[in-house]
Amino acid sequence: MPTVTRDRYDALVFDLDGTLLDGEGRLAPATKDAVDRVRALGYLVVLATGRSAHGTAEVHRTLGLDTEMVAYNGAWIGHDADGEPWHCATIPDDLVGRLDAVESRAAFLFRHHRDAKLTPRTAHPEHERVTRWYTNAVLVDAAAPALPTRDLLRVSLFFDDAARTDAAWAALEDDVRARLHREVFPMSLFPEFRDTGLVLCELQRRGRGKAEALRLLAERYGVPAARVVAFGDQANDLPLLSEVGLAVAMGNAIEPAKAVADLVIGPHDTDGVARFLGAEVG
Repeated sequence: MPTVTRDRYDALVFDLDGTLLDGEGRLAPATKDAVDRVRALGYLVVLATGRSAHGTAEVHRTLGLDTEMVAYNGAWIGHDADGEPWHCATIPDDLVGRLDAVESRAAFLFRHHRDAKLTPRTAHPEHERVTRWYTNAVLVDAAAPALPTRDLLRVSLFFDDAARTDAAWAALEDDVRARLHREVFPMSLFPEFRDTGLVLCELQRRGRGKAEALRLLAERYGVPAARVVAFGDQANDLPLLSEVGLAVAMGNAIEPAKAVADLVIGPHDTDGVARFLGAEVG
């Protein structure tokens, strides 16, 4: 008997990196076929990721999804990366000018404005590689007042080690930290950066995170959280995994994700999602 059936669940929500995508950051043919199969059974499929909208769009198109993308950890939700979103929660404008305490300590940074990632030029040896990795990255003259100060979806800060990341966050005033959400992870999680010690710190407006996908499903499609299955592997998946009817953690997931999950399946680099969908979804 399948674990996931149409009499109990209506929607499946997938994280991308470390979950739906394989160990090389690609959508494996077996995974695409499995997602096609569950969609044919009548399930809604939603992508909920920390990626930007443009960074999500290729996978979204490849899967042929007609649901909205939940990008920027739930801060942006919409169909078209260049169009008007269904939901957009930017960093409060009054906080942007107070971020210097953390930005000045970073090796380099990107401010995400309407899905463009603007970054001042630096001589850091990893800066050029990260800039090429991002979609819609724009290099600007460090001496010019070219960085946007309003309507920022995210500030991405890159540090040479985790200790500097924590020290920079601590330098912010208490009331600023209280209104922001921080995600920190080693860039070595991504296949393109396995050889680097860079640490990424992402700052966004404090909110429900990826659990905003559940508001989308409830308000737009009439699907309550109890009838949702969610898949994830990292700390940014915890708000979503904590609220759904069935929480599924990957075998490669961090321990807090496994602890909150109802099921732990195979890792992403061994077609864990595809094998689960084939055997447990009917």
